Amino acid sequence: MSNLRWWVEEYGFDGFRFDGVTSMIYHSHGMSDDFSGGYPMYFGLNADTDSLVYLMLSNDFLHKKYPEIVTVAEEVSGMPALCRPVAEGGQGFDYRLAMALPDMWIKILKHMKDEDWVVGDIVHTLENRRYKMVLTSDEERFGGHNRLQLGSKHHTFPEGYNGRRNHLLVYAPARTCLVLRL
Repeated sequence: MSNLRWWVEEYGFDGFRFDGVTSMIYHSHGMSDDFSGGYPMYFGLNADTDSLVYLMLSNDFLHKKYPEIVTVAEEVSGMPALCRPVAEGGQGFDYRLAMALPDMWIKILKHMKDEDWVVGDIVHTLENRRYKMVLTSDEERFGGHNRLQLGSKHHTFPEGYNGRRNHLLVYAPARTCLVLRL
């Protein structure tokens, strides 16, 4: 936790993205788990309690010492209470990085013709989250890990938007936002 404080005080960080949280919080690293939603899979023997406690302590420390700080968890299992305050038994993150959104757009844009899009599937992916779950999904490469650069191309609008080349911001209420590129 001293490293977190150092980054804030030395460089003025205003938030942290915790990468690979799914791999941290499960002994199986989330590999070959289907995460269908049953609570035993989240809170059973596969849960790495040391990692969960570390994340709770880190978020609790950061939010108490720096109330304006923002923390984001890259987590794909749907772990309940990930974005609930530590005082309520959660891990204390402000946002969960919604990895299903970029994966959906990659699949649609790379492999489907416009007329084959299933709007119901798109809506399901956009709305499939726990009640009051706060999500964010980032950036021009759809997900922050250069997913489209390996032998592929960027799927952006070449004509630009509002006079700005390849800039797009989509905001939906309830702190669920999708930022493709700024």
